[in-house]
Amino acid sequence: MRLKELFNCLLVGLMWFSVSCKETETPDNPYDALDHSTTNNNVTPSEPDSNSIVGLQKNIFSKKCANPGCHDGTFEPDFRTIQSTYSTLVYQDVNLTTVNNISFFDYRVIPNDTANSFLFERITTPTSDYMPSNGVRLPKSDIDHIKNWIMNGARDESGNIAVKPDLPPNVLGYIALDAGFNRIDTIRQNGISYLPFIAPANISMTVPILILDTADGSNATAPANFTSVKVKCSTSKDDFSNATDIACLFNIPLPYGVWEAVVNTGLWSSGTTVYFRVYVNDGQHTTAAEFPRTESLDYFKTYYAFYVQ
Repeated sequence: MRLKELFNCLLVGLMWFSVSCKETETPDNPYDALDHSTTNNNVTPSEPDSNSIVGLQKNIFSKKCANPGCHDGTFEPDFRTIQSTYSTLVYQDVNLTTVNNISFFDYRVIPNDTANSFLFERITTPTSDYMPSNGVRLPKSDIDHIKNWIMNGARDESGNIAVKPDLPPNVLGYIALDAGFNRIDTIRQNGISYLPFIAPANISMTVPILILDTADGSNATAPANFTSVKVKCSTSKDDFSNATDIACLFNIPLPYGVWEAVVNTGLWSSGTTVYFRVYVNDGQHTTAAEFPRTESLDYFKTYYAFYVQ
């Protein structure tokens, strides 16, 4: 009897264990029944348009330009990715001339303008200043693809045409004239071109300043329509808080049309170095552009200065 009771208890326990396991086991996964054997893993992705930035990056820039120690991020343009290529080419400042010193370029790529795109100059120039610099010129087919991309608006990978940023006006340079309209800004301290020029004491010095807008098309402001154009003079290279303000007037007859400041050197004693900055607004910005700025390189600050003799 004792043995039978034990057997019955064991049987009940096993039945309970079996039911418990069945109630808590993992449910069936409906995706287990799917047949994945028909998936085609041999689909060849379509080739990008050879005249697009994607095609140029794949076939030219990444293979022939992003070489170690060159355009691999070592210096710009950066041809490592489509994004870095585009952002360091289109409307990016270059401010260089070719080795023949004839052509001057402001940007690496200007949409719809190969003649003024420095990139196109570098790959087509007959001089030794061509790219790539490994001695192997690009074939005509590659050059044509780059030309087609530029002349089609230098579009980004989404097909958008670049719009030139509406930057503040740019001060390109100045000259200084004495009362007889003779240039005096060419005579520099110690004969060094970026040091202050020598200005005679007690004269009315005319300073024509060439300022141009940097925007495209209808966004560009004609120089005659600039506002708040003035020159500030200070005896401190970096502190203009107590500077002397001199309003500028627009002079149309001079080439390009320039803004002029008339500076009386008698405001400062002989032996004084006077630093000046140009302020101008194109009407498109809340604050006037300043050049040189406190952040500018030191030789700009000393170039925009005169020494009262």
